[in-house]
Amino acid sequence: MKPIRIVNDDSLSSRLHTLPGLAEAHARLAERDAQSLREFILSLVQVEGPVGDQVRTYIVGDDLEDVAQTLRKRLIRLERPTEYVERHARGDEVGLSIDLIVDSIAQLVLPVDPGAAFDLLVEVFDADTVAMDNCGDHHWQVTCAYERAARLLETMVTRLANPSVTETLKRLIATDRYGVRER
Repeated sequence: MKPIRIVNDDSLSSRLHTLPGLAEAHARLAERDAQSLREFILSLVQVEGPVGDQVRTYIVGDDLEDVAQTLRKRLIRLERPTEYVERHARGDEVGLSIDLIVDSIAQLVLPVDPGAAFDLLVEVFDADTVAMDNCGDHHWQVTCAYERAARLLETMVTRLANPSVTETLKRLIATDRYGVRER
């Protein structure tokens, strides 16, 4: 299995800032079922920052009092955070990013192409040094995200058992600098 590589980034995700890209996104989302859209929106509830704030506000949008209270809290948080708060927020963001990437692999790639999902999970594990080096004091969040990735990889290995997969797993285990590949 060859890793997925983007050669020319003409993907929809890079075109979303254009009107044709937004139209295509609208059409694609219209094809999704309501349950999967609800689950996606709920996956964003725990995201810190403006996007998570907007999702939480949207969810309580049918209650004017809740909306007003949420918006007031958001306005209060506009105060510039201290360097300490920013540094810790960035570390926490690394773990959340890995977790959301693993979620996308599990929900969007694995059902369509287990081989591509395996390749992407290998890339997730290849990025563990960058993640751990940039998470600050938030090793726990990053480690938990990698444990989830390992559980997903474990379920896939039985379906993809072949010499190439075995060799890739051996390489991953042999180069485990932070212990996130042990599982």
